[in-house]
Amino acid sequence: MHRTLWLSILIILLLIIPVFPPIDSGFPLNRTIKIAFLRQKWDLLDDLTIKNKISMKIYRHILSEAENKYNIRFKIYELWDDWNNGDVQSGKLRKLGIDVIVMPGGFGSWDTPKKYRREIKNFVRRGGGFYGICGDSTFGSLGAINLPSGYRFPLKRITGSWSFTPMLGLANVYTDASTFRHILKHPLFFGKLEVFRALKHLPISRGAIKIRYSRLDIQQPYEGERIRVMLGNAPLVDGPLLFRLFKPKVYTIAVFVGTDKPYDRSIEGKKAIIATHYGRGNVVLSVVHPEFTIGNDKAHDIFVRNLLWAAKALPAS
Repeated sequence: MHRTLWLSILIILLLIIPVFPPIDSGFPLNRTIKIAFLRQKWDLLDDLTIKNKISMKIYRHILSEAENKYNIRFKIYELWDDWNNGDVQSGKLRKLGIDVIVMPGGFGSWDTPKKYRREIKNFVRRGGGFYGICGDSTFGSLGAINLPSGYRFPLKRITGSWSFTPMLGLANVYTDASTFRHILKHPLFFGKLEVFRALKHLPISRGAIKIRYSRLDIQQPYEGERIRVMLGNAPLVDGPLLFRLFKPKVYTIAVFVGTDKPYDRSIEGKKAIIATHYGRGNVVLSVVHPEFTIGNDKAHDIFVRNLLWAAKALPAS
């Protein structure tokens, strides 16, 4: 049932994506950015082959348009890992010379092998970029707090594990899971079907975010604006004050100023997008999906600018 639901939604999205070829800017390309989209074979959502194909088509279209706007070229890789081996665990981030990794969401990163986490952290520490979206914004954080009572039962059904493995801790923020309380009213009976019933609201959801003024100037063209984007994960909140003594500063790029199904108003005022540093690398965590906000060029550009900053390739304002 859930495959039919996702197929219907994504075919609609695909049909309304513009198919016009990008216009040549006439300027020579100044560099090539190598992007790796990371997928996990143990992830419930990554297992949906059709969803992945259509989502990659969306990513490629947006990045193709951005090449002309930002005078840059993108080389895109899809890397896959299973529990005991795979592209990341075999060192491909280093071998391919990847500039930035995009973790596009899902549940797989909440339960990961140690070697997988170690390779990603080493990649970012040495200067690589990390862009964690939706469920993967939790992976880049310190973890989830304020978890609803009984959450371990649906977690087991979704990930196969009764508990979370450690998150990467790239940024001094938490995912505030209190937002899920009204969704997990009956955790004992919350299974995969209920997951997809909740997720079906996301592709058509539109919650307003406000772009904050930031010294980093990642979203300088949109600072102070309210932009409606597709929702995703629960919001981010500040990590421990003590950690600010030794972890890099977290910059709030956008906060929620509106909501939509499946969330209630408890997300308003909380962080939607943040940026920070980890070792020599740049980190962006985005709770929302600006890249999948169909028909909104500003939202698409927010995604691109986040990506370019993480890759250390954002043009000076």
